[in-house]
Amino acid sequence: MSSTDTYPGLLHSISPPLVAFEHRHNPQSQASNTLIFLGGLADGLLTVPYVPHIQFALPSSWALVETTLSSSYRQFGIASLGEDVAEIARLVEYFHTLHPKGKIVLLGHSTGSQQIMHYSIAPGSRPTIDGALFQASASDREALASWLSADEYQSACAVAQSYISEGRGEDVLPFEVTASCFQTAPLSASRWISLASPGDHEGEDDYFSSDFDDERLSKIFGELGKTGKRIGFLYSGSDQYVPSTVDKSKLVENWHEHVRRGGGIIDEGSGIVRGASHTLKEGGEPLENLVGRVIGFLERLEKEDKS
Repeated sequence: MSSTDTYPGLLHSISPPLVAFEHRHNPQSQASNTLIFLGGLADGLLTVPYVPHIQFALPSSWALVETTLSSSYRQFGIASLGEDVAEIARLVEYFHTLHPKGKIVLLGHSTGSQQIMHYSIAPGSRPTIDGALFQASASDREALASWLSADEYQSACAVAQSYISEGRGEDVLPFEVTASCFQTAPLSASRWISLASPGDHEGEDDYFSSDFDDERLSKIFGELGKTGKRIGFLYSGSDQYVPSTVDKSKLVENWHEHVRRGGGIIDEGSGIVRGASHTLKEGGEPLENLVGRVIGFLERLEKEDKS
C-alpha cells in the first residue's frame, strides 16, 4: 500500500481529544461487532502497516476501529497506562452503547498490549470486553537494556529516580538522557521508570519480561485468565525489539499455562508468528499468517457464542 492510499470510514468524536476512526471499505456496512486496534509507542492512525490488511479480511459482522489517545504519536512519554486505560474504557463504553448486542475485542500492538493487560487486571471497574489479542508484546525493559550499555541504562535510571525523589516525576528528562532510545520525544521521569523498570522490576509497563518467576506470572497472566475471556498472543517470531537470548516459544507457552490456570480460554491460533518482525512491515507469509489468526479468533468467538 502506498503513501497515497485513502481509507473510507467514519470518524467518531467521543470526548476530545479522544476520537476513533471506523474503517469502512463498504459504506453500507452494518457490522455490530467491533475490533478496536491499539497501537504502540509513537503510533496513531494508520501508522502500523498491517492494520488495513486486517480490515479488508474482516467478516462482514465486524468493524475495525483505530483510535488516537492522549498518548498517541509523540505524547507517550508524558502519559501513563492508567491514563490510557481511562480513555480506552470510554471508547469501549461508546461502542457498547452504539451496538448494545455486539461484541468488542481489543487488539494491541506492542505497548497496545500493555494497555490491554492494564485494562484487564489493574484495580478498578471497566466496561467488559469479549476477547483480547496481544501482538508484539515485547518487554520495554529488556529492549532498553539491550540497546544501552549497562552504564548508560543505570545512569538514565539514576537521573529519573533523582527527579522522582525531588517530587519532579512528571518533569521531562533532558534529551541527552533519552534521545538514544526515543529521539526527540519528550519523556517524563516517571514514564522512564515505568518503561525501564529498574531494581525490583515493578514498573507499571513491565508486563511481558522473560525473567518473571511463577509467582509474578500468576499475578499477571493468572489474573488475565480470571477474566474468563478468549485470549490470543500473536508474538512476532523475529521481533527486533526482543533480545536474541529470549526463548520466545517457552515464554509464550508459560503465558498460556498461567492464563489457563486462571480459567481463561487460550485461542487455538495463539502462539509465535514465524518470521514476523515487530510491525510485520515485511509483508508476505508472516503477514498472511497474522491476518489469518486474527480472523480465526473473531470467527471462533462468534461461533462460541452461538453454540
